[in-house]
Amino acid sequence: MRLPKWSVLGVGALLVMTPLLMGLGSTGGRDVIHPAVDFRATLVDRDGTSVEVNRLNIGGDVQLEGDMGRGSLRIAFDNIKRIELDANSHDYSKATVLLKNGESVSLRIRNSLMIYGQTAVGIYQIRARDLQTIQFQS
Repeated sequence: MRLPKWSVLGVGALLVMTPLLMGLGSTGGRDVIHPAVDFRATLVDRDGTSVEVNRLNIGGDVQLEGDMGRGSLRIAFDNIKRIELDANSHDYSKATVLLKNGESVSLRIRNSLMIYGQTAVGIYQIRARDLQTIQFQS
């Protein structure tokens, strides 16, 4: 039995597209449950609630990225001691990043950034706009 030409093309297209479609919805290879490095921190929200987490990450990344002047700066968690956040507008927060070497840097970060961490009872997530501080554990 001979199949119509359009059905052969449809099956071929489906075979080519399946791997691509299965990747939709992922974080681009970044894993918020198992980031590349396990960082421990204490997160304090705007209400004063303190949460101890490990596997801290921002959308699967173990670095903080924000605007500095007209450019952007990425700071690896390895270099950060503490982050203090001040939601000063609807879309952005001011992040004062205290580095392990004693210096500090100010960045403008998106309020919609999602911060993730593992707790004893499950995965914790919070938006940057709802956080007051991130204190990294040594």
